[in-house]
Amino acid sequence: MSTELCKDETNDVASPQVAEASLPVVKPHYSSRYDDEAWEVSVTLPGVKKEDVEVSVEKEILDLKAKRIFDAPEGWRPLGDDQSDRSYRLRLDVGPEVDPAGVSAGLEDGVLTLRLPLREESKSRSIEVQ
Repeated sequence: MSTELCKDETNDVASPQVAEASLPVVKPHYSSRYDDEAWEVSVTLPGVKKEDVEVSVEKEILDLKAKRIFDAPEGWRPLGDDQSDRSYRLRLDVGPEVDPAGVSAGLEDGVLTLRLPLREESKSRSIEVQ
């Protein structure tokens, strides 16, 4: 079963811990799916290093902040147009069913994968009829 996360809140300005004030703030592309055990959110963050990503869950809001600094090697000339530095910010309402203590994240090939496990009381369960 696949479904989109509840609500998207992106009106906030990125914090100075991750985003430089002069960097443009961009809402990254993301997709999500849901199963009986967890939400899984995939966020596209091209050129971002894992040390430049912050993820937190507070008051049922997942807050993602990241920055990309374009650092071309000496004598290297880029072919594309997307070499600008930028900050990413994504805020998602994950609701009370997510267990914030179990959230995990991994960054591979420019895609951040977040796994947000559901609280036991929120999981589907079969009830035996007697």
